[in-house]
Amino acid sequence: MERFIIVVTGGAVLCLQLVASRIMAPFFGVSLYIWTGILSITLLCLAVGYYLGGRYCHAAPIAAVRSVFHRIPALSGLALTVSAILYPVSLGPLARIDLIAGTFLASIMLLAVPLVAMSALNPLLVALERDRRRSDGDAGAGWVFFLSTLGSVAGVIVAAFALIPHLASRQSVLLIAALLCLLSLAGIGSARDLPRRARLATAALAVLGLLAVLGIKAAKDGPATVYDDANTPWTVLASYPSAFGAMKVVEIGRGDGAVRALINDGLSQNGFLADGRHAFVFTHFLETVALNLVPRPRRVLGLGLGAGALAEAFAAKGARVDMVEINARARFVAEKHFGYRPGPETTIHIADARTFVHACQPAYDVVFVDLFVGDGLPEHLSTREFFDDLRRCLAPGGVLAMNSFLDTADMSYYRSLLATLAASFGTVAFVEQDRPGSRALTNGFLFAATDPSVLPAIRSLAVDRNRVPPSIVARMAASLQSLQLITAASPLVAGIPILTDETNRALALASSSQLNFRSTLVWTIPDSILVD
Repeated sequence: MERFIIVVTGGAVLCLQLVASRIMAPFFGVSLYIWTGILSITLLCLAVGYYLGGRYCHAAPIAAVRSVFHRIPALSGLALTVSAILYPVSLGPLARIDLIAGTFLASIMLLAVPLVAMSALNPLLVALERDRRRSDGDAGAGWVFFLSTLGSVAGVIVAAFALIPHLASRQSVLLIAALLCLLSLAGIGSARDLPRRARLATAALAVLGLLAVLGIKAAKDGPATVYDDANTPWTVLASYPSAFGAMKVVEIGRGDGAVRALINDGLSQNGFLADGRHAFVFTHFLETVALNLVPRPRRVLGLGLGAGALAEAFAAKGARVDMVEINARARFVAEKHFGYRPGPETTIHIADARTFVHACQPAYDVVFVDLFVGDGLPEHLSTREFFDDLRRCLAPGGVLAMNSFLDTADMSYYRSLLATLAASFGTVAFVEQDRPGSRALTNGFLFAATDPSVLPAIRSLAVDRNRVPPSIVARMAASLQSLQLITAASPLVAGIPILTDETNRALALASSSQLNFRSTLVWTIPDSILVD
């Protein structure tokens, strides 16, 4: 039984690390700095646990070692229930203090006690194995760490394929906590030589942990409607776990001015007004520019489904639409909550955009790209090789329309992105979405074509005022004032290294901007909308 415990707790350690990353992502993002915090705290906790477990074995009699060994899973489970109570109310304040420091503090709150405790099990079991074998050599250390690592491998698989895609993060934490408490109860049931007092103490701790799990599960969730600092109501209509973060359907505002939005880890992917029209500038801008340059597209490729806004718009023009979406849950949410109804001329492919594009044929009149993970464009979708593949997907006269995040205060990453696009297409039309002067973050709209001579026509954009709300028409006109045609010789990108698969510095270049973007989100969106 003791060896089984080391396998299960080894799995729990890695499960918790992955689940913790999902818990923290809506508040802290997934930048290089954030992962540094999570991994360093995890490794530090493991090191401390190994050390403390070893020290305890030197000082304690073997009977005490066995008692503590069986008690640790229950202690870890109880600590996890405390974390499940604390993190929904503490992650927001920690993120608003400082994203990087907050990452370390949040990791400690979520992981420190269970990880230190469970890693201490390894030296404790080595001591038990040595006592059982009465032999020298490695005293069973190799076997113990083999079992623990085997459990860790299983834990990663369980977290990735069972917990994260199907359960909310809090439910996953509580499930792991309950499993650990049950593990202690099973352990004392099989360890007949444990003293009665040790058995009762472990049982009490395990039962307390299980009662805490049941109490948290039975407690009512917070209010469905919360208010931001501007007193705007945010109402969660539905929430779905997925392998790519929690997907929430949220109504923002009241009455005719309300927006129903799809929010994924804090990112608003699509939004609709009460009258069914798109609520965000980027969907109107990409659609309008593409249809101005290619008025009657026959085939359209969309990378990123969102709530189906752009896919539906191009299908309504009679185009055959291929949509590529990596998140299998997205179609269900789009159909159930946003009225998306793909017709027979629309095909949805559940695939990674890079893989699909690499194999596609030069058949598309329009390719639109609206791909985000965490706080920006995935790094493998920002390289010369990817954009070369996109160019090959376009039919003669075809147009690329792309949405992206833009940090005007730090253009390091964006200049490399523009330089890379220009290297693939020759000329890129770059439009900065209008923004208040005090705000550095906005959207950047990028357009390219197999025939770059068509791009200047964007300046005389014709807008369908029946489809586009007046307020967005005005914002589109203001955005057009920023239009630049970028080539490799343009001052904005001259001398800037392009991004390639071999020399891809996207993650490092974008880290500062990603922190700025996530910091803006945690000050804008109510905590209960972000928490998973």
